[in-house]
Amino acid sequence: MSKQSEKVAAILKAVELYAEAGRKGSREIGQQAFTEQATMSWVENGKITTVPITALYDGLEQTGEEEVTYEVEDVTVAGDVAYVRISSTFSKLGSYDDMFTLAKQDGEWKIVSKIYHTKLIKM
Repeated sequence: MSKQSEKVAAILKAVELYAEAGRKGSREIGQQAFTEQATMSWVENGKITTVPITALYDGLEQTGEEEVTYEVEDVTVAGDVAYVRISSTFSKLGSYDDMFTLAKQDGEWKIVSKIYHTKLIKM
């Protein structure tokens, strides 16, 4: 495996932890993927909303276990920062375009921010 492939695999580990947190409805798994100061943002009715990532954890716990699938659409790496875009489907919630910025912290890639676009709402 090349150095670049190893780096991308390490970056995608954080994205997989995000998906696994959704599958299990688990705050604890989610906390492994994100920095403590991470944020989540979206646009609704033309207004940008940004909240602490703890809002995501609250939502995961409220929703509980569900099926989560995703496809990686793009990965861009620049030294110790990266961007990942995925197309995700949460069986109880809907389908989304998720975009993550990541940084390498203490040897591990962590998600610094998540912004998403809702494609389909199931609730």
